[in-house]
Amino acid sequence: MKISVVIPLYNKEKSIKNTIRSVVAQTVTDFELLVINDGSTDTSREIVAGIHDSRIRIVDKPNGGISSSRNEGIMLARHDYIAFLDADDHWEPDFLETIKGLITDYPDADCYATGYACKYSNATLNVFGANKRGIIRDFFKQVYKGPVMHSSSICVKKSTFTKVGYFNTTIRRGEDYDMWARLGRAACIAATPEVKVWYRLDAENSAMAAVHKPQVLWLYNIPPESYKDEDQKKYYRRFLHRQVLEYFIKGKFKWAWQIASHNWKVAGWYSYLLFPGNIQFRQFISWGKLLVERFSGGKNNLSSR
Repeated sequence: MKISVVIPLYNKEKSIKNTIRSVVAQTVTDFELLVINDGSTDTSREIVAGIHDSRIRIVDKPNGGISSSRNEGIMLARHDYIAFLDADDHWEPDFLETIKGLITDYPDADCYATGYACKYSNATLNVFGANKRGIIRDFFKQVYKGPVMHSSSICVKKSTFTKVGYFNTTIRRGEDYDMWARLGRAACIAATPEVKVWYRLDAENSAMAAVHKPQVLWLYNIPPESYKDEDQKKYYRRFLHRQVLEYFIKGKFKWAWQIASHNWKVAGWYSYLLFPGNIQFRQFISWGKLLVERFSGGKNNLSSR
């Protein structure tokens, strides 16, 4: 089996070279790499063009957002399996080899994922992934306890998108979570806890830093079919609580009310009084590590790699 790698690119001149280096250094060499340049205004495209490798294809398009870039890559991919990688993350050299191993062992699955680590500067904050290697039978129950996939740790059969749909271009934050939820409802997922991806939290133009109005968040329109499943409700409820809290902290009280009232069936009014109980313990650990990293000036690296 052959894999198409899709990297959406928008103004990542500081990181794109290292990201691509992590792809061309893979132990599996038979792949194509599509870099979807989403109207970059810095030197990102020139940097990619300066990397001479026949497997790299640059596709230029007007700026339309990361979802439109991923969709463009899906449609232009020549191979049956599509792996995604954000332009500021990087893979371990055996990422594709690990994915191919999952495909060989679980050929009937629709998508495949490895574990990943969140990295801020030189500190490793969290490690996420499936509980064990194999098919995920209870997706929403498992991801409520911790994520099992990331936009840089997943490979999807191209045909699967005809079943679950493409990335939603109207969502400006959390478009990947929207896709994972759709995959969780309708697809078969094979995963391994092996960490093969490094996700940079201090990346350029991080989407997490922006504050968006509720109507463009993936949480705004929760599918009605999720109302009947308690595991799905718990999954969405945790994110809703965190989003409402974020709006409160940033003084967006009207937006906090809008997203809370719009999703009343998932999270009742009383549950919004329980913020501390709905922020998982590892979140506090991450914040603590960030504080140590920031005030130590990066000298006290935590689980550095």
